[in-house]
Amino acid sequence: MQTTVSQYGAPAFKGMLDGIGPRNVRSYAAEEAIPVAYPVKLGTSPEKEVLKATAGAGVVGFALHDHAREQDDSGKVEYAAAETVSVLTQGRMWVPTSDAVVAGATANLTVADGTLTDETVTSGIEAFTQVSVKFITGTTAAGLALVEIK
Repeated sequence: MQTTVSQYGAPAFKGMLDGIGPRNVRSYAAEEAIPVAYPVKLGTSPEKEVLKATAGAGVVGFALHDHAREQDDSGKVEYAAAETVSVLTQGRMWVPTSDAVVAGATANLTVADGTLTDETVTSGIEAFTQVSVKFITGTTAAGLALVEIK
């Protein structure tokens, strides 16, 4: 139940597409539940299906928000298994970060939860190998940042 109202909405939300520049969005079937803005890898049938990425290697894009998704009781927004997932393979979108990040830095994957960071690759933080991901905006703590995927 909503108990407060603010004058202004948030400037962006997780999985939101940025309206600037070229983009490439592909459709795949989800082999498992995939949260919005989560990095994905090709699935069992690489031409048709995707899975949540469990490492930086193999990531082909990120699950976009499509306005058909509804929040569950915990506030989570995700694609259910067998649903069509819109995957951004090139372009700009808003993603969650695990900590403060700097605009212009290379984004790496925090394996435990699928968030992004600009921390150095180490145990639990992996580089993307099939796509290049850079932060366009920074954050002062964990939050949302705009990234560009190439």
